[in-house]
Amino acid sequence: MSHILRAGLGLSMAALIPLSAAALDYPSPLDSNANYITISCFRGPLPVVVWDRPNAVFVDDLVQYGYAYPQAYSIAETVCRDEYAVGNKGYMTQRLYELMNETPPVR
Repeated sequence: MSHILRAGLGLSMAALIPLSAAALDYPSPLDSNANYITISCFRGPLPVVVWDRPNAVFVDDLVQYGYAYPQAYSIAETVCRDEYAVGNKGYMTQRLYELMNETPPVR
């Protein structure tokens, strides 16, 4: 009986843990400044790059800036999957600037 109670308590506690990735930043409105890009990456539970990927707000802001979706996703994924960028927001910004200078949007 106590095993069932413990299992039920464990399952209810596990339900409180968020399992999906959630962007900490709200999406940029479409009429906002197109030059503002929110760098937002999902980081997995490990300190290494395993499940890391860009959140939708990051890719959407790059598309709004003028990149085609595949190019925007590629840039965002390169920034988010860089191992040196884990916990280093300044480097993420610098890396984004470098990639944007190397591959300007086609307008």
